[in-house]
Amino acid sequence: MRWFLLFSGLMLSCLTSVSAEQRAPELQAGQSILVVDQSLTSKGWNPAPAEQVRDFEQQLAGNQLSSLASCSGTGVGYCRYDYQRHGKRLVVVTVPARQPNQAGRVARWWVESLTFNQAR
Repeated sequence: MRWFLLFSGLMLSCLTSVSAEQRAPELQAGQSILVVDQSLTSKGWNPAPAEQVRDFEQQLAGNQLSSLASCSGTGVGYCRYDYQRHGKRLVVVTVPARQPNQAGRVARWWVESLTFNQAR
């Protein structure tokens, strides 16, 4: 009986760690994208934009992060950063910082499942 309980406990702890690994990371609105990028990459999220960004988008973003996917040239100036891990894509959207020459701030984020065609 003791072995059964030990084995059950180990199985539950493995299941808990897998589900925690697959959850969306805990981000906060207003965080600097530079801080978020460092945190995400240290936790195994890899930069994964679908296409190469254009020069004006990097200028709008104000950084050289390899996760930059695109920036809006009009309106509020949203920028999108894409990351990938374990068949999931994490999208982080920022708005420009209030002070010039500062990194954008997180506005929202979400996780998408990758399909076979997107993963290639």
